[in-house]
Amino acid sequence: MQRRFEAVRTNTTLQNLWMRRAIAFIIDSLILLVIFAVLSVILAIILLVPVLVLNWNTYGGFFSGFSAIFGLIIVWGYYVALEGSTGATIGKRFMDLKVKSLKGNMSYTKAFVRSFTKAWLPVFAALFLLDLIVGFLTQGDPKQRFSDMVADTAVVHSRA
Repeated sequence: MQRRFEAVRTNTTLQNLWMRRAIAFIIDSLILLVIFAVLSVILAIILLVPVLVLNWNTYGGFFSGFSAIFGLIIVWGYYVALEGSTGATIGKRFMDLKVKSLKGNMSYTKAFVRSFTKAWLPVFAALFLLDLIVGFLTQGDPKQRFSDMVADTAVVHSRA
C-alpha cells in the first residue's frame, strides 16, 4: 500500500478533495474568528465593569487565561457539535464535504477525537501540522489525516 502523500500527488480527485478541505478549513476559521471576536468583546465588557467600579487591577491576567480556555471550548465545541450531529461544519457544507465514519455511525465521540488537533490551533498550530504530516507520511486511506485514522473517519464529497 502506498503512502497517502503519493496517492494524493498522483490523483486529481484526491487533490480536489484536499483543496476543498483546505478551503473549508479557512471558511471555518473565519467563522470562528468572528464568533470569538464578538464573544470576547462581550466578555471584556462584562469583566470591565468590576475593574471600573471596584478598581480591581487583576483584569488583564484573568482575561487572558479565561479567553484562552474560552477559545478552546468555542473551537472544539464548533467542530464536535457540527461534525458529530450532521457530519459537516459550515465550511465543509459550503465545499460539499462531509465527515463519514468508516465503521458505524458518525458520533460526537468520533468528532471529538478527530477535532483534537484543530481545537488547539490558536496555541499549538504545530500539533495540527504534525497531524497532517504524519497522516500524509503513513499508509492508508488518502482521505484521512492521522486523527481521522485514530477516530476511524474520513472526509468525503457529500454528494458521493
